[in-house]
Amino acid sequence: MPARLQQLPWNVMALVLSHLMAGNQLRYHRTDSLDCEQFRRFTALLHTCRTWRHLAIRRFARTLKLSVDCAPPALTTTLAYWPTTLAHPQNEHRELVQTVTMELDFWSILNGRASALLAASPHTYTCARRLNIRFGQCEVEHEDHASEGPVIRVERFMRDVRRIMPRLRTVCIDHTVNYDIGNQDFYLAYTTLITRAFNIHEPAIRPLPVGPQLTSLTFAWNIYYLNTACLLHLCAPTLQTLYLTFNHLDNVRLLVATETGKPVAYPKLEKLSLSCWYYLDPGSRPTTNPKSMPFPALRSIYMYMDYPFADDTLFRGNHRTLEYLSMNITSSLIKISQAHKLFRSTRFAKLKAVRVKNMNIYRMQPDIPSKVAIDFALAINPTRVQTLVIEDVTMQASLMPSMLKHGQLACLQRLIVPDAFLTLANMVMLLKILPALVELHCQCAGLGPQLESLNDHKLLDTFKAYGNCLHNYFEFLQLGHWGNADIDVLAKCATLLAISCPQFTFLAVSGHMRAKLYRAISQLIADEPFACHAPRLELLLYRDTL
Repeated sequence: MPARLQQLPWNVMALVLSHLMAGNQLRYHRTDSLDCEQFRRFTALLHTCRTWRHLAIRRFARTLKLSVDCAPPALTTTLAYWPTTLAHPQNEHRELVQTVTMELDFWSILNGRASALLAASPHTYTCARRLNIRFGQCEVEHEDHASEGPVIRVERFMRDVRRIMPRLRTVCIDHTVNYDIGNQDFYLAYTTLITRAFNIHEPAIRPLPVGPQLTSLTFAWNIYYLNTACLLHLCAPTLQTLYLTFNHLDNVRLLVATETGKPVAYPKLEKLSLSCWYYLDPGSRPTTNPKSMPFPALRSIYMYMDYPFADDTLFRGNHRTLEYLSMNITSSLIKISQAHKLFRSTRFAKLKAVRVKNMNIYRMQPDIPSKVAIDFALAINPTRVQTLVIEDVTMQASLMPSMLKHGQLACLQRLIVPDAFLTLANMVMLLKILPALVELHCQCAGLGPQLESLNDHKLLDTFKAYGNCLHNYFEFLQLGHWGNADIDVLAKCATLLAISCPQFTFLAVSGHMRAKLYRAISQLIADEPFACHAPRLELLLYRDTL
């Protein structure tokens, strides 16, 4: 006699549940429909039987979000991944919580209100072993007239945290720091929280096996507050994500070195984001110790500013780990790249996604021509890059000559050039030289001189000659357009590509053009000569894809 489903081992049933909740993983699909489908499945599992209910709740009750509000005082708890339209379970989920994410204002620790709210909470989470603390971005110092020092307040707060999570093992902090870093009380309390306050020296509280770790930090680097560099150096061994906004480059060298010149390394940092409030003088860029490797584990670099160093500081030691690179192109960066041979083909084997932006529009005098910027972008790891984004408002028709010149991007799947004006003939050429292309973003410049002279019958014959195999992988096209774009031309581009590319069904345009393009494609399919391909072309009419 076959066993009942409820008699299967728990790990097998958990795999079944994961499969049921996975949903459709199509890249181009409306997410709201997937959410509704998953919600229906989840609701059905809750009301099937006790076994499935426990499994479902166990899956979605692992992470609890605990918000500490001070005005008015309130302590709210919600399950982070529980469907918002479904009532939370009353008590059965508390023993299943494994991770608690606490959101609060750091000043609420210093004035004692956070401790008061936690002390008044009757709930405990006996299985929670991980605490993620997220301090808010807008920190407002509340009035407080108590005589206790900031360190005592921090220790009291952590004592209350350990009471509601007695089995706590790991603490991670995600903080957005504003100008409070210049307040000495704030800095003293904050460094106390990071270095020792989680380990309360009391017999009833077990010490943490690993000290608290500041894993994510976001703040503006103000040169008038030397505490910023001290805080960075203190947390460098544990940081995994770092977002910095500079208001000046005078002390940018302190990102990777102390005041005495001793190198500072970030051995666990995987994501680095650098930005600046205004354009910085290239002459102010510092050099660093050529033997230092400050970022050996970086996987992602986001530079929303000009490259801040005069050498290869950011790229030393991470050629085996870097996967994503986003940066602004300048003449100085090109010179640094050539001098240090940064992007030669044998380096950065894992680099799969590249975004570059030419900043000519922000300068009174253009720094580099579009062609130079495009050639530089195409030369970055050309045999391995899968996603390439090139932003340059002066690009227009400069892309195609460079693409034909480089023609070796065998792995490129997504080409996003929102400022490039491409005709349908240009798109066909790109599909021929990019064998793995799946997605293309560009401006539509019409059919092209040769195709514009053909009538609809000859156009159709031209693309039918490809035998439905112009490209076997191309799926998605996003077209930009200027003002009163010719909707009929956009519709013809889409239908002709659909006829010659068997996987192409997803066409995207801006919102105000969708209805017009939908009607134009419908009319085109209804008439000859495209009517004979209606079953194939009707796939373009799904509104989910527009």
